[in-house]
Amino acid sequence: MKTEAITTEDKDFEVLRDALNILADHAPQETDGKWLEQLTVMVAHVLADWDVEACWAWGEWPDREALFPATTKQDIGIDLVARRRSDGQHIAIQCKARQLKSDGTGSPISKTEVSKFLAPAAGDQFAER
Repeated sequence: MKTEAITTEDKDFEVLRDALNILADHAPQETDGKWLEQLTVMVAHVLADWDVEACWAWGEWPDREALFPATTKQDIGIDLVARRRSDGQHIAIQCKARQLKSDGTGSPISKTEVSKFLAPAAGDQFAER
């Protein structure tokens, strides 16, 4: 009996297939966007264009306490933190999920939402935002 080895590419394909199913399930729903954060953590490392080797929710990021000691796990506007594969630098990520109308329009992201993210992400701890 011959068994074929499951390659990294096969696993990556499965991750992406699962992600597309999750997107299809959530697209018609009005949600808080937590699902999008979880989905981004799940797929970030398999998207070659993103150059991400690892991704964490803000409260799970291993370097959070050292770099942001006063924040505990509170919401400071940064949803996720990724580490770039090419140089090990960190990326601050804000995820927003908006339900779109049939014409493709939806609620805009507000200036307050953007400011809440940019203020803590502006430091030199992050190479990208």
